Amino acid sequence: MDEAKIQRKLTAIFSADVVGYSRLMRADEIETINRISEYRRLMSNLVVQHKGRVVDASGDNILAEFTSVVDAVQSAVTIQREIKARNAKLPEDRQMAFRIGINIGDVVQEDDRIYGDGVNIAARLESIAEPGGICISRSAYDQIESKLPFGYAYIGEQKVKNIDKPLYAYRVLLDPENDGRTDPPGNTAQAGKSPAEDGLPYRMIGKNAIHGKAEEDGAGGQTAAAIRDIKDKVHRFSEEMRQDPEKRRKTIVLFWRQKQVRFAVGFGVLVFAINLFTYSGSWWFLIPFLAVCLGAYFSWIRENFPTFERAIKIREGVMGEEIARFPEGHKPSTKEMRRIERRINRCHRFYKGVYAYIGVNVFLLLLNLLTTPLTWWFQYPLAVWGFLLFLQRQKMDKILPG
Repeated sequence: MDEAKIQRKLTAIFSADVVGYSRLMRADEIETINRISEYRRLMSNLVVQHKGRVVDASGDNILAEFTSVVDAVQSAVTIQREIKARNAKLPEDRQMAFRIGINIGDVVQEDDRIYGDGVNIAARLESIAEPGGICISRSAYDQIESKLPFGYAYIGEQKVKNIDKPLYAYRVLLDPENDGRTDPPGNTAQAGKSPAEDGLPYRMIGKNAIHGKAEEDGAGGQTAAAIRDIKDKVHRFSEEMRQDPEKRRKTIVLFWRQKQVRFAVGFGVLVFAINLFTYSGSWWFLIPFLAVCLGAYFSWIRENFPTFERAIKIREGVMGEEIARFPEGHKPSTKEMRRIERRINRCHRFYKGVYAYIGVNVFLLLLNLLTTPLTWWFQYPLAVWGFLLFLQRQKMDKILPG
């Protein structure tokens, strides 16, 4: 190890692994590789969205790091909820669940890799998590217990392989009806009991678990309850947007699309009025109006192509062709998976290029009619661009599914 390239740092480590990967591979290798590639891409995107960095994504494991454990847990919760929603559409025997472990620890970094007990502990926490669940260390729990609106269950001291000291582990409660939090070691939970099991009533108010009888009698209590109800509704909406990236994306796209349409119409009316009041024999307002419409069209392409269904179909087509080239039982390496991902991205870019080609050439045709109707020139860029698209299509070796 080159000491000049080594640095120590404190970081939040995220480790995820597939439950029953060998069983899934035995049942259907191709479908399992397709599925894990889809979920790995989803998880990597969500890690990046929550300001994390994917360190390794080989095989059935994903290792990531975050500068904030709050971001790490939020990312893990988002991932588990998204995977659960996708698994619900599959037969039970083909569902793919992940365990996730999160720890805060000191690590050694060399280039883009990280090593050390902090990484090992995260991996051990992942191994004791429930399928589809999240397990965090005590150090992680101490940082997030009052900052995130989830429940936590203390699951006692855990003795794990190759770790000398027992781990104080907590399970993150994902289901709203199970929200609650047990005490840290030294109180009720030290004996392995939750507050409810120990006879102490508890409930969640905002982010904190309150033990004992709630003092909400009288007008003051009713006002406080009403305020909490409003805050809960706002919080649920923001959580729904944060936890469902696809819904958030569609909401943002719809908002911007409405703004773009209003802007294009308003701009068109403005330049038409200017053209009308300064009329000198030509209706020039159509040219800037068409330019604004073309810009809105490009924005629409960027947000909507390829569609989710088409993207999945492309991925399945490319993965099926690639896997067919491997020997039977071959497990693709990280390098091979990156090459496959590049082919898939080329397919996506090709689709966007086709739609951009259509929009731009319609714009050029209208511009040709408005400026020089007796001289046709729009067909030249149409032909050159079309030929380049044809070459791109041939280079892709017919990997686009029908």
